[in-house]
Amino acid sequence: MNINEVKSVESYSLSYKAILCDLWGVIHNGVEIYASALTYLERMKEHGIDVYLISNAPRPNYVVQEGLTNKLGLNPDLYKDIYTSGDIGTKFVNKKIHGESYFHLGPTKDYDLLENINISKVDSINEADFILTTGLYDDSFETPKDYNDLFNDFIEKEKPIVCVNPDEIVYRGLNSIFCAGALGKYYEKLGGKVVYYGKPYVEIYDQAFQDLKNMNNIENKSDILAIGDSIKTDCLGAQNFNLDFVFIMNGIHKDQISGKNNIEDISNLVENILSRDTKEITVSDFLK
Repeated sequence: MNINEVKSVESYSLSYKAILCDLWGVIHNGVEIYASALTYLERMKEHGIDVYLISNAPRPNYVVQEGLTNKLGLNPDLYKDIYTSGDIGTKFVNKKIHGESYFHLGPTKDYDLLENINISKVDSINEADFILTTGLYDDSFETPKDYNDLFNDFIEKEKPIVCVNPDEIVYRGLNSIFCAGALGKYYEKLGGKVVYYGKPYVEIYDQAFQDLKNMNNIENKSDILAIGDSIKTDCLGAQNFNLDFVFIMNGIHKDQISGKNNIEDISNLVENILSRDTKEITVSDFLK
């Protein structure tokens, strides 16, 4: 495998018309914006290259934007739009392809997403056509195994799960926390059926690409650069949609990549996680 390590993602980005950039682990760590990422966004704006944020957030894009602006201080003028797994999941749930009623499994902070869902929310699992999960009830201490009894009940009742955040783990500051994707994987392990929306699945990329073609007169996927820190979601998603990709090393996989052997570590990560022959990957330590 050829590892192309770039010192400046800014310089590398100049040959593209638009950027699809991950949020958590690339722009911020859940607590603060990375200084180098802020500089990158400012420089892209100066270059006239539009940046679109693409996130496995199980919330509407306007809620994510409010958090970026009010909690983290990111100027919304530095990016054009936000695509979230929550919005994409809502789009397909509202088409009633999974049923006409759902039981919500997730924290109260995700209730904003439910306001945009047009089918019936029920409080009884027996009345639900499917389970909509946005995350753990309390990710500060819970693990997927805490849901073992509940999940076995779901499986016994033959209830599928619709997961609108395929991420399994993120870092909040220095602490790792489980996400909805971890619940989905555990449910599958127990024998349940799960449908995912968000990265690395094609629906979120297709929505972004269609919008970019309409707004930016972009005709080819080769005009778009994707940036992210997860091999399993960002890299695989870009690969599935035939987008060029830059892998940010100091994100979710930072503990798996050593300073001395980072090239070998990345090769092993890609081979183990993607389970396919990836001929080349472009990497950088930070978004800068």
